[in-house]
Amino acid sequence: MLIFKRLLIILLILTVSSYIGLSYFLSNRVLNTNSSFQKTLDDIKNYWDKSYEEMITLLPPPTDFSLQSEDNITIKGKYFAVSDSATCLFIFAHGWARSWQNMLKYYPIVDECGCDVIMYDHRAHGESGGEYPTGGIMESKDLLSVTAWASQNKQFTWNQIAWVGSSWGAGAAIIAGADDRNPAFIFIDSPYQDWYTAIFERAIEDYGTWINGIAPAVMLWVNTRADVNYKEASPMEAMKRVTEPVFMIHSKSDPETNSQQSVNISQNLNSLSEFHHTEWGNIHVMDVISNKKEVKEMLKNFIQKNNISAFTGDDKAE
Repeated sequence: MLIFKRLLIILLILTVSSYIGLSYFLSNRVLNTNSSFQKTLDDIKNYWDKSYEEMITLLPPPTDFSLQSEDNITIKGKYFAVSDSATCLFIFAHGWARSWQNMLKYYPIVDECGCDVIMYDHRAHGESGGEYPTGGIMESKDLLSVTAWASQNKQFTWNQIAWVGSSWGAGAAIIAGADDRNPAFIFIDSPYQDWYTAIFERAIEDYGTWINGIAPAVMLWVNTRADVNYKEASPMEAMKRVTEPVFMIHSKSDPETNSQQSVNISQNLNSLSEFHHTEWGNIHVMDVISNKKEVKEMLKNFIQKNNISAFTGDDKAE
């Protein structure tokens, strides 16, 4: 009987240790971005209709900038002075595990606005500092910091600035949009409804439904290591507090982030905003490549409908 009890204790210890170890291992999958310019180059080669070299020449040579985040992380980016008389600015926020160059595909959608452009690397991505991502919690504050930097150093008012967020960056833009400081509008492509769903929707596909049993421990490790509360990373909840106009697109055939997540977010859109649940058969964030003309026209109509004059391209100084 004593031997049996000892065996049970040993088995329990091994089970608990395995559970803790596996949950820690899986938290690495959540927190390790493996961000690189090479991944962006691979995307361009495999999915874009132009090379990186062709895309980068659509913009003038950039100047480097860096700033310190609210929690003292170095955020690095590029400033493209498109025009000496630009009356507007676009700030682009890229997707998971990529770098600022991934946002070049959005420039042809907005080029006729004649705006200056900022592209930057998220924390724990590219050339920016930081060890861990935070599901949009601190990334949203970083976006606000970049916007404040642009307003102070490039003399744009907040209503002359718009945000373009792709996937991970779309989530950060929504959360940032809930702040009292409002840009002119937000263009978001294929966001996730919350960090938990973004993680475990894919994890179930990769590992099976058993992963739900270990999910609480994984997210506990995420909270501890990234020093956040993952439940605060919820674009769907944040959208309830967004008052500026939002232009949102998401492909129904997206195999990476189920477009139902955007459908859920769209229930909280304000009356100035619109959601286009596209049916062009494109994969994740590829509408702007495969259906460039259609997206560009929809965005143009959205800007005109909301009378966002700085971005119409009609009132630039001569």
